[in-house]
Amino acid sequence: MLGEEAITAFGAHLLRQGRSRKTVIGYQSDLRGFAAFYAKRHNLPWSVEETTVEDLRAYLEACPGQATTTNRRLYALRSFFKYLMRQGILPSNPAEMLEAKRVMQKERYALPADELARFVRHIPHPHVQAAAWTMAYTGLRIAEVIFLRIMDVDFEEGLIRVEHGKGDKPREVPMSDALRPILSQYVEQYRQGAKPYERFFATPATGGLSPTHINRVLRQTSQALGYRRYVTAHTFRHSFASNLIRQGVHLTLVQKLLGHSSPTVTAVYTHATREDLHRAVQTLSFGEGNA
Repeated sequence: MLGEEAITAFGAHLLRQGRSRKTVIGYQSDLRGFAAFYAKRHNLPWSVEETTVEDLRAYLEACPGQATTTNRRLYALRSFFKYLMRQGILPSNPAEMLEAKRVMQKERYALPADELARFVRHIPHPHVQAAAWTMAYTGLRIAEVIFLRIMDVDFEEGLIRVEHGKGDKPREVPMSDALRPILSQYVEQYRQGAKPYERFFATPATGGLSPTHINRVLRQTSQALGYRRYVTAHTFRHSFASNLIRQGVHLTLVQKLLGHSSPTVTAVYTHATREDLHRAVQTLSFGEGNA
């Protein structure tokens, strides 16, 4: 079976499995990179049945990039060949013979609740400040925050519905009693009359907020406060998780709130009810909350 035919079939399989188009495109890009390498190495088109461990090892060693990039390519190859095995095209997975590179884990930067509250109160931009409170109290990713629509913030139910989560997996995050008045006041001051499908956080000039703008304001605030290490949007996500765990919230509830997924913990997630999540976010407090 020619490589391009197999790559196309594999991509269709991933889409049927519910993987996002961005993920599928990434996998196919890595596989086509190997196809080009194989063709150059052997001077003929890639036939998946002829793939050897030596081919794969040579490809990974020849590709530039850090360990995380090399490992991503290896995982794509493993998944691809595993699919071909299940289809009866290959008797074994040649990529299983290769070991992933060791990756040095970066220390996650998190601020305790009182310091995070102090930081947010010093943010001079009202739209960024409201977005920062939201990240601090929900753990939402910056992309999830900027794509929130008016209709996604349900004050009656006390929920924030994330429709653009990582991997296109929607989820609900409870709105704590501390966050609700902050967002209510923001809507009253800045988003009165906004249509349901319009962005929740938006400046009059642009009708939205960009990640670049948010992180630039966070950087400026870090400098104004004399921080040696800049606070970024992702710092709020790490701080959210760290502060909940410090309050004794069970790790599985924190994972559920963050929208993480893993085959090994999916079964545990199903036992986390909406009531569990509501109780979890109520444990987090930054004092008065608003600026």
